Amino acid sequence: MLRFAVVFAVLCCGFAFITEDEVRLALHLMGVDGSAPAQKQAVAPVAPPQPVATAQASQPQGLQVLRPLAQDAPSDIGFRQARIAADGGGQYSADFFINGVPVRGLIDTGATFMSLTPSTAQRLGVTPNRSGPHYQMRTANGLAYAWPVRLASVSFQGLYVKDVDAIVGEDEVGGNLFGESFLKRLLSVQQESGTLVLKQ
Repeated sequence: MLRFAVVFAVLCCGFAFITEDEVRLALHLMGVDGSAPAQKQAVAPVAPPQPVATAQASQPQGLQVLRPLAQDAPSDIGFRQARIAADGGGQYSADFFINGVPVRGLIDTGATFMSLTPSTAQRLGVTPNRSGPHYQMRTANGLAYAWPVRLASVSFQGLYVKDVDAIVGEDEVGGNLFGESFLKRLLSVQQESGTLVLKQ
């Protein structure tokens, strides 16, 4: 509307003095020169972002989600285990590694400590303090004495236990025994069809 008023005023006040270019400009402003006045381009409103749907993994048919195993449930997952077959007398003996040195010994679940003979202790470089505290034990040959020692490590078929308490006897009677001071450091000791299974 303001544009038409300006053009009309120009035409009325100085019609005789306007040039051809001014007339052409006035006609352009009025939109009668064949060209449409510039129009503002409408901007389409931007739609707000829609939340992206997250694909949910569906459970295949035929599969069942099981509850976690109870602490007392038998399972070999996540455990190391070793197996010792029984000999003709029903006993379990094997070659262990004590402080990295191979030692032949017998599993004895009735013995409180691991027990080493003096010769085995010497081979391992373990020296008991015979002037210190000692244990008095009753054996088939009568009373016997033993002295406590600490073994750096005991290993067998992937099982590994550090700082194991043991005793060193005064003679070679009985041999090397792997008793509860070692076995109780394991998770379980079980017999299965003539085989002793040790788990850690």
